[in-house]
Amino acid sequence: MRYVTVSHLKDGMILGQTLLNQNFGTMLSDGMQLEEHHIRKINDLGYGGVYIRDPRFEDIAPSDIVKTDTRIQLIRSARELQQQAESGYFERSNIRMTKVSQDKLIMPVMEEIIANPKRMLDYVDAKPYEDYVYYHSANVVILSLLVGIEMGLSGTQLYELGLSSMLYDLGNIFVPKAILNKPGKLSPEEFEEIKKHTDLGFEYLRNHFDISIEGCMGALQHHEYYDGSGYPNGLKKDRISIFGRIIAITDVYDALTSRRPFRQPMFPATAMDYININSGTKFDPKVVAALRNVVASYPSGICVEMASGARCIVTENTPGFTDRPKLRLLKGLSRTPLNVDLTQSGIFAEAEISHIIEL
Repeated sequence: MRYVTVSHLKDGMILGQTLLNQNFGTMLSDGMQLEEHHIRKINDLGYGGVYIRDPRFEDIAPSDIVKTDTRIQLIRSARELQQQAESGYFERSNIRMTKVSQDKLIMPVMEEIIANPKRMLDYVDAKPYEDYVYYHSANVVILSLLVGIEMGLSGTQLYELGLSSMLYDLGNIFVPKAILNKPGKLSPEEFEEIKKHTDLGFEYLRNHFDISIEGCMGALQHHEYYDGSGYPNGLKKDRISIFGRIIAITDVYDALTSRRPFRQPMFPATAMDYININSGTKFDPKVVAALRNVVASYPSGICVEMASGARCIVTENTPGFTDRPKLRLLKGLSRTPLNVDLTQSGIFAEAEISHIIEL
């Protein structure tokens, strides 16, 4: 398979993954031949791109870090929690979400990631902007757990981190929708309203969820910056909780790699460049290093051009070498393909990827 952005999809291409509708049912099935009206639908829902089947690359099979059913359930849960919070369900019922219910949200995802020997995102996630909030919440959970495992957090910490990264933005229910969804630049007064969501979210989690104070800190501190320039309290470095420092990065990374109504998604390499540039200022360098170790800069199925001008497709990534993928030279695919492993020393040790391309 290979990855194709929406603007380069063509009539007759064969879809390489199942795409979901807004009710999380099947909209388009893996193996379906795309027609113009399918492509328009994919674009209208806000997908940034999809994997397609290509007979030249049948052996390239990118896979998600968790099972499809597990990811769908996580997205469903994010939507249900958001809708319950917006409707005032927890306040009206005067109840707290029980640990049993919370376990059903986090444990399946946590267990699958821990059991996966690769523990690396080597896949371009297909997510629509129509339900961005729910897909974003699910992705932040998965990214945060990957980073937490990489940083050596305990099982209890990972559970609390997973829960925190699912709930951290619920304070947004207290922000007027007109401000929250404003496409243009916020006024100073509007930005002050936005900033209230961290304190309000912290109190909301304390009152309605069975979550530790450390878990609540993810809601309070995910906009704190490592250099002290963030909010709500302008904390610096290790004065920011580890959950706050992790979610600050995973929240931004997933937002950058998501398609939004006002911009196209960044590829992982470009998003990681932004994270790296802000290491030590906005972001904790230790958390940046952990994210870099669990996210492939050039996921399998992406086509790239080397600094030498050679054009290749990424066939696989190796844990520990997330910016040095295994490649296949595109020229002369009718003969024995030339495979290149950028993790190896020798003739390709100095080879550099210049940019991502479309075929």
